[in-house]
Amino acid sequence: MAVMGIPIWQMLAFLVLGGVAGASSGLLGIGGGVIMVPALVVLFGFIQQTAQGTALAVMIPAALMGAYTYAGEQKVNLPVAAVMAVGAIVAARYGATLALILPREVLRTLFALLMVIAAVRMMPKGTSTEMGLLAGVLALAAVLRLFVLR
Repeated sequence: MAVMGIPIWQMLAFLVLGGVAGASSGLLGIGGGVIMVPALVVLFGFIQQTAQGTALAVMIPAALMGAYTYAGEQKVNLPVAAVMAVGAIVAARYGATLALILPREVLRTLFALLMVIAAVRMMPKGTSTEMGLLAGVLALAAVLRLFVLR
């Protein structure tokens, strides 16, 4: 049995994934890119561009609800958010256009590299030299994966 052409088991899995991403969005300010995109690609076989577009569409209402909740506690700097939103709206159009042009593997590698660099930069332990070395090794691995290990 299917709903909207999606098997029931997959519909439930997408519901759980949405819940995890929504909770992560509210708790940590992440969700679509960090949780949904890898899950849609790895677990559900989505191509990178479709995963990114789907995650962005899902995160609009989730982000609005999270922002509303934070705003209720005066934890949103509205002037800064408004200025950043203008830049984000304009740049998102160009970023999405570029993502649709790039080959899937290049986009996946760039996405993975960004996630690794962000994770390394956020790690609380270790000297900046150690973290820089780790980031460099991971970046080299990504470049090798992209251009050598096809």
